[in-house]
Amino acid sequence: MLKAAVSALILIMAVILYTVYLFLKKNFNGLSWEEIVFHLKVPMKGTSNEMILDYFRTYGIAMGTGVCFAVVISVVSYQMFSAAARSILLVASFVLLIAAVYRILASFDTFGCLMAQRSESGFIEKEAVQITPQMLHFPEKKRNLIYIFLESMESTFSSKEEGGAMEKDRIPELTALAKEGINFSSDDKLGGAAPSRGASWTTGAMVSQTCGYPLMISLGGKNYKNDKNAFMPGAVSIGDVLKKEGYAQEILVGSDLTFGGRKMYFDQHGEYQVYDYPYAKENGIIPKDYYKWWGFEDKKLFAYAKEEITGLAKKDKPFNFTMLTVDTHHIGGYACEDCGHAFADQYDNVLSCSSKRVKEFVDWLKEQDFYKDTTIVISGDHCTMDNNYIRAQYDGSVPRKIYSCILNSAVEPVREKNRCYYSMDLYPTTLAAMGVQIEGERIGLGTNLFSERKTILEKYGDEKVQRELAKGSAFYREKILGEKKK
Repeated sequence: MLKAAVSALILIMAVILYTVYLFLKKNFNGLSWEEIVFHLKVPMKGTSNEMILDYFRTYGIAMGTGVCFAVVISVVSYQMFSAAARSILLVASFVLLIAAVYRILASFDTFGCLMAQRSESGFIEKEAVQITPQMLHFPEKKRNLIYIFLESMESTFSSKEEGGAMEKDRIPELTALAKEGINFSSDDKLGGAAPSRGASWTTGAMVSQTCGYPLMISLGGKNYKNDKNAFMPGAVSIGDVLKKEGYAQEILVGSDLTFGGRKMYFDQHGEYQVYDYPYAKENGIIPKDYYKWWGFEDKKLFAYAKEEITGLAKKDKPFNFTMLTVDTHHIGGYACEDCGHAFADQYDNVLSCSSKRVKEFVDWLKEQDFYKDTTIVISGDHCTMDNNYIRAQYDGSVPRKIYSCILNSAVEPVREKNRCYYSMDLYPTTLAAMGVQIEGERIGLGTNLFSERKTILEKYGDEKVQRELAKGSAFYREKILGEKKK
């Protein structure tokens, strides 16, 4: 009986793992090993219920059938087969479980990543510039900063005529804003940041854009489930810099900021005031049982942003207001009542709706008295992971790039076009757009794009940079992550 029970348990595990593999492969484009390891080590509280429900909607029947089959075959083997046959079933169950685990690991290049991490690279140590107070020179009148992270927003969603990959522009308002402001691009059309290791998911992208380093935690590295653990203590983020300069700082998200270690990062690097889904419930802004998508939708997010920014602008100090949208998160996005039906695909309509909403918000900002003293950065966090959408809509005609745009910059770039860059470069670039002079024009692995200095992407090319970032780095582990020397 014991062998039958063990066989059933192992077969059930194999079935569940295999359906999880199929779900991830079908729905997640570009899911990286770095992201998987990171999420194993940080709080997962706040994960969208919709994603879990989508798994059961897609593979619930297959999983249930597989589980029933595993139980039936195990019971039948116990009652009708010989001891030798039951042993064979047990071995076969182990083989199926190992095969399921292998498929998951192989699909994320786990083995290649683990092998790469076993070799040490001095690339980060050689290229990184650790920030010092003497490096930064703020203007006498400090400018405000509004940093808008747009979930999964790519310049790819623009039309081919403008530099995107679509026959019809899904984000015409964002395209127009990029043309109005500063959009660093590799050619004379709409461009953006190239995807990079350690920045392909939201937390990694936000860290990369605000501290100049990718977010890469090894499987054997320290755990971040406890929010008292130091999160990248060796990095000096824009939040750290602006806190020291006396800025009021706030971050607004329509989800639980705890998810993915984001709250830990913004708490420890700048002591941002947090306005998230739990905060909105606790303060009676939304009902206790209110839940849409990941918490509350972008329509509410932008309304709350106007209120919060208005309050910050009344203080006798400059402010840094950071916000993250959520409606354009995969799978399929969240279609609110304002989303139209101009496109057959829901995600297209959600992208279009998000573009209009950002434009309306920027128009409101332009009407405010504080606008003249405020720099606005609008940036996608990372490329979309919606694999169904990418398979159906993206034809590979242009490289996928992360949308970025800077409005009301205090300075003009030496060269706006023919620039190749990563999200990490937006950190010093943002400071420069605020009128901050940076000695050496570099912070972390990032380069000020307003300057003539080459980025690491321009200097080495993407293949070499990604290869080096995949390797282990004692400097990164010890000086940035704060791990003990091995």
